[in-house]
Amino acid sequence: MTPMPPVPAAILALLADHHVLTLSVQDAQGPWASSAFFAYDPRDVALIFLGSMDTRHAQAIQADPRIAGCVAGQPRDISQILGLQFAGSAFVVEDEVEKARVLALYHQRFPETRKVSSPVWMATLDVMKLTDNRVKFGTKTHWRRAAE
Repeated sequence: MTPMPPVPAAILALLADHHVLTLSVQDAQGPWASSAFFAYDPRDVALIFLGSMDTRHAQAIQADPRIAGCVAGQPRDISQILGLQFAGSAFVVEDEVEKARVLALYHQRFPETRKVSSPVWMATLDVMKLTDNRVKFGTKTHWRRAAE
């Protein structure tokens, strides 16, 4: 098995500096997007978020785990655009040991959530594309979990 390539530093920096993701799913009604606070899991190259099982995006993920999304700020100056697009799959973390591990990451980033009782979700990322206009307009950094 080919080892997973390292995530580029520019992508890691964005994930450290931003805390809200937009998650896109597909269900019988069509495409849907939602926002959530996230913590990054470097071991699994995944985004961890909390969310109720009865939301539209949770129901869609349970029917089809494929997801896409982005993490970005909203600068007015287009030369300052910095954003990440991603695709992968999401699931509820059921294993208690794994749940404790990823919740520790989440609580480290958002200590105010320590008393929140909610399903814990993991979005494992297969593809990421960072756009950083601060370097040069249209500068892209790509990452893939597996070699093509």
